[in-house]
Amino acid sequence: MQEFKSNIYFLKKLKLHHIVVSEETLDSFVNEKTKSKFNQRFIITLNNTITWQAGSTSLGDKTAYITISKARMKASNVALNDEVNVRLELDSSKYGFQVPEEFTAVLEQDDMAKTLFEGLSMGKQRAIIYIVIQLKSSDKRIDKTLFLMENLKRAPAGKATMRHVLGKDLD
Repeated sequence: MQEFKSNIYFLKKLKLHHIVVSEETLDSFVNEKTKSKFNQRFIITLNNTITWQAGSTSLGDKTAYITISKARMKASNVALNDEVNVRLELDSSKYGFQVPEEFTAVLEQDDMAKTLFEGLSMGKQRAIIYIVIQLKSSDKRIDKTLFLMENLKRAPAGKATMRHVLGKDLD
């Protein structure tokens, strides 16, 4: 775990708010599983008020950034240029957030979908799970998981893209 102070910055090119993480801080989390010290998964706590899971992305100049949504800024009562207290913990979860039980249940009942899903890159896996997480009701999470997995099964073998998973570019 590391604690440090950062300001809230705005990256115009990507239109996002973020905090900056130094190379020294990132180095403290490097272990045998680390592929890039600038791109790691963390559990972030801001001003001891809000906690979420996210990844760092290289910013250049031997630093990385972690995005902060407007909703999280509002919940923490912070604004652009404010100094904040940041606590980082290495996120050792498989996907970087809690997987909905409905998603897991669908995959447990469909071996083909599970195999295809597990064959996707971690980024695509996270994107699919994130889509399902956004839905409020259990029935909608089940329906969306079934929809996405059926599209994945219809995608070209070994060449599935997110467009395929979302039902686009399918025959």
